Amino acid sequence: MPVKLSNLESVPSDVAEKLETMGIGTTDELLPQAATAPLRQRLADLTAWESAVVLRLARIADLCRITGLIEPHALLLEAVGAGNVRLLREQDASLLVKALRRKNVELQLVRSVPPESTIARWVADANALPLVLED
Repeated sequence: MPVKLSNLESVPSDVAEKLETMGIGTTDELLPQAATAPLRQRLADLTAWESAVVLRLARIADLCRITGLIEPHALLLEAVGAGNVRLLREQDASLLVKALRRKNVELQLVRSVPPESTIARWVADANALPLVLED
């Protein structure tokens, strides 16, 4: 489900407005515009962001394609090394939920980590999605 970029805490309002004027107002609109390194560099040049920041936002957009996965979950997945759909596909849900719980104690990104059944669905959904983002 697309998320408005202006609703993401990772996106400053001025950048969200600039992207909106470029026709990029949601995560679904951002992802194809940031799918490759040259495209991300173009966005970085237009927004005055570093390309690494654009990549991080693209990874969040990539994960937001999974139903029920929101920005704080994406940031937590990134913190444990599963920060995009390709990396999430490779995870074992039972090990991932434990890693997420440990990391969330440290970072406190979400009130509670979803149950293993939800994490397993995220992994299954990631396996069903086409790979769009090139790292």
